[in-house]
Amino acid sequence: APGKVILFGEHAVVYQKTAVAASLGLRSYLYLEQRQDGQCHLLLPDVGINKTWAIKDIPMGQAHIDIGLFCFTHPMSMPEELKSRLVTLMGSVTNASQESAIMAFLYLLVILGPTQTTGFTLCMRSFVPVGAGLGSSASYSVVLATSLLILFGHLPYDFATSTNKEVYLNKINEYAFKAEQVIHGNPSGVDNAVATFGGAKSFIKGKGFSTLEGFTSLRLLLTNTRVPRSTSALVAGVGAKRARYPEVIDPILDSIDKVSLRCRDALKKCENQELTRGQLVEELEDLMDINHCLLHALGVSHTSLETVRSITAKHGLKTKLTGAGGGGCAVTVLREDTQQSTIDTVVKSLGTQGYDCYQTLVGGVGA
Repeated sequence: APGKVILFGEHAVVYQKTAVAASLGLRSYLYLEQRQDGQCHLLLPDVGINKTWAIKDIPMGQAHIDIGLFCFTHPMSMPEELKSRLVTLMGSVTNASQESAIMAFLYLLVILGPTQTTGFTLCMRSFVPVGAGLGSSASYSVVLATSLLILFGHLPYDFATSTNKEVYLNKINEYAFKAEQVIHGNPSGVDNAVATFGGAKSFIKGKGFSTLEGFTSLRLLLTNTRVPRSTSALVAGVGAKRARYPEVIDPILDSIDKVSLRCRDALKKCENQELTRGQLVEELEDLMDINHCLLHALGVSHTSLETVRSITAKHGLKTKLTGAGGGGCAVTVLREDTQQSTIDTVVKSLGTQGYDCYQTLVGGVGA
């Protein structure tokens, strides 16, 4: 399952404005096999997890037997007795990433698993950087939900080529969202939707999301500045600025909303052959440049992100921050006629700054 990248609408989405997210070419891969020794082995090398439990100790099937509609409520509403059992099973962990990954796994076992199984080994590796705002947890949640749905007979192994593919993808998305709720508490649901269905989605907080028709794979250079940032602090900073200068900040948020809507309209025009592919990419470049400058005005850029923009601009490429800003990642549009030698030069220059670069696609297939 892919990660995700926000193309337009960061921060404005907090205020019920439109944002656009697309699937990322960087993916998570999960391997699962059954075993006959009654053991459950979870192996997540990327976050340092290697744990084994006896199947009989995991309360699988309990949600269906004892709790009735529990599996349709928020995971954090689980009975304290059950939550205590899962915490005990989790055992010692060294960081929040380990805790959330294990709890999401155990929770899905509770609501999906049969009362008995012979055991299994599950191993996941990911090319999606953790903690970079690229949907790594959603990618994990989707491959995890998919594998367990298949293992326990809720999903055919060939779901992706089935005539009922959409039905199966909706089921995957439903349970991946449960895992995301365990990890994040109150996620929007767009990350797991993008990781499940692929393509691109527009979304408005509290109003759900819709598929952007006409979005085909787009080449991007993704740059991780590796500068840590606090999403909550950045969101709070914009809120404080809006409270102080509402007549200035509100029009900026409205403009960011219109950038997202303009992207949606351009994609539709391209699908209707009112724009050529080249004209579409040119418009997306302009919109990315505008969107970044608006975000800079909100105070969420960073010297590292401006460095990325400066280096890529020297080669005629347009770049914007993606996600919360304040460091983190930037995305650069790669036109179809952009030479590989140019990309290599840019990557080398960015590498000298200590940044990680990924040449990838957005808008590809989901799970």
